[in-house]
Amino acid sequence: MTTAEKITTAFKQVPRILYLGILFCLALSCTSEKKETVSEADIEQEINSGTPKRKFTKEILAQETAWASALVADDISFVESIMHDDFRLIRTYGDVPPISKDMYLGMKGMSASLAEVTSLNIVTEMDSIVVARTTWTMDWEQEGVGKLPPYFDMIDTWKKSKDGIWQIFSRISQVAEKPYTESKTIDD
Repeated sequence: MTTAEKITTAFKQVPRILYLGILFCLALSCTSEKKETVSEADIEQEINSGTPKRKFTKEILAQETAWASALVADDISFVESIMHDDFRLIRTYGDVPPISKDMYLGMKGMSASLAEVTSLNIVTEMDSIVVARTTWTMDWEQEGVGKLPPYFDMIDTWKKSKDGIWQIFSRISQVAEKPYTESKTIDD
């Protein structure tokens, strides 16, 4: 095998290695004994303190909030602009295969009257990649299906583009039983 063939083979493995790395980070975040959930008020307090625990909290919160607002405004072009070309949505409920960017943008009959980010916790930061655990509350429905579940707990992987824009690379979504409340325990 020539050097060029070895390099080509190695580069083909990069997406798999990145995927495995992300799964490892997710497993660590889900098995951590420390319960850390940050409410919107805590996020604002951290941002305004001048010494945020995480470097990209404000930027990722802005993207999550903008995405939620775009869903309510039915601004699919904005949603498309913050999605990485290799975006995948993985739902832990039902038997739906991973949803690609094109599939997500092509879903018909979706409408939302409310979508808000109710919590955000930056789990991992690695230069141009951030893994965040978020919760959303939504009032939305799909034509032919009706109302959809209102509460979601998600693990989002964001990647900063060459233009400096954070784009969502992956979302693992599960239905939550109840809404996020600020009465949850927050360990510092």
